[in-house]
Amino acid sequence: MTETENRIHELFEGLVPSYGKADTVAGEIIRAISRIGYRNYNDGDHVGVGYGKETCNPAARYLCSFNDEGINNAISDLWGVVDDKFYDSRLAVLEMKVLEYLEAHPELKTTENTVDMWDCRTEDDTDEPDWDDLDEFEDFDDWY
Repeated sequence: MTETENRIHELFEGLVPSYGKADTVAGEIIRAISRIGYRNYNDGDHVGVGYGKETCNPAARYLCSFNDEGINNAISDLWGVVDDKFYDSRLAVLEMKVLEYLEAHPELKTTENTVDMWDCRTEDDTDEPDWDDLDEFEDFDDWY
């Protein structure tokens, strides 16, 4: 693990419960960035790509909700990236930006959290194709 990942892991151990949303805003932020990292390194999911839409997009949206320029730019830079090497390097930047944000806002470690990152889900967070929007299938009956 990198130094950044070790720092996130330490915060995770102290701030994130074994199940459900965190009690503090800092805990939920760590839960969200950990979710994105875990899904990438263990399952290959990427924010905005395939099954990553379901598993990572809500966490990324939650992080964007803080309107931090560094975090938002980092998420924008990795959203939809398919190539693992590029995604990994951009995820490392996001992890660093999240830690910088928490260092700049230590009060978040004691600020009560009322939001679950999963509340940031949208109807676009699915890997299912929208068959109505696929022009090439409009004339499916003509293929027979």
